[in-house]
Amino acid sequence: MFGLFGGKKAAKKSDFEIEDDHDEEQESEFLRSLQVNLSRLIAYCESAEVTLQREVAEKLANEAVKPARQVQIVQYGGLKLLVPLTKSTDMEVQRLAAHALANLSVNSDNQRLMADEDAIDCLITLLDSQSDLIQRQAAKALANLGVNNDNKAKIATAGGLVKLLDLAGSKLVSVRIEAVAAVANLAVNDNNEVEIVRLGVDPIVQGAELAADGLYNPGARTEKEITQLEELATQCCRALRNLSVNPDNKARILTQGALYPLQTLSNYHSERIGSQARRALRNLQGGSGK
Repeated sequence: MFGLFGGKKAAKKSDFEIEDDHDEEQESEFLRSLQVNLSRLIAYCESAEVTLQREVAEKLANEAVKPARQVQIVQYGGLKLLVPLTKSTDMEVQRLAAHALANLSVNSDNQRLMADEDAIDCLITLLDSQSDLIQRQAAKALANLGVNNDNKAKIATAGGLVKLLDLAGSKLVSVRIEAVAAVANLAVNDNNEVEIVRLGVDPIVQGAELAADGLYNPGARTEKEITQLEELATQCCRALRNLSVNPDNKARILTQGALYPLQTLSNYHSERIGSQARRALRNLQGGSGK
């Protein structure tokens, strides 16, 4: 077996241990190893044992947090490895591959390249997973991909809107956040904006209501839970803001109960939440612009 980042090294605990980059020489060695071994892994990893698949996907996911690595991993063929791994029969491999793709999709150039490599269809398929961890990473990746103007239409055409709206009603706040964030990004497209409201924004309104209730009545909630509710509130308000630009959408959104949670959140102490809620309210009450 070969090492992904430096060949066979008996002293290593893992064949895929990543060296820390302390200087330019080590950085150059890392890139050489990445270039050589990724091409070998692309040919080998789909048929490899699950343990190896997990290890490779995890290493790439961890490295893809770094902006420079986001470019390098894709440049050297990482998508040809990771996209097929989303189809693995092992759910942990799926999760790690989706996690890596979510991290890589932060880069704007990668957003276009990932669409070219069929990542959109694979990620939309993962939204149906029985694992909320996989759902969350897939929705997060689609949220990032949905920043790209061309991808907005591609995700909609591939059936992403219905599935993301369904996940926007997940019982888990962490999943709701990513799904609503994806819907908010996809709504910055005239056709998507109309279609999302036609499908129904109840999950988004309900998310805003859930966040408002939890933030104004925190009870024994932990700091982490409050932080998650604040992020849910932000994304729900942002989605409603983007969806309420179209004049025909306004009445439909109001009939689905958006006014009360938006009014409540417009006075919340976080300006990030309050500003999004107020902009949504201006749209719904006859204002102009997003």
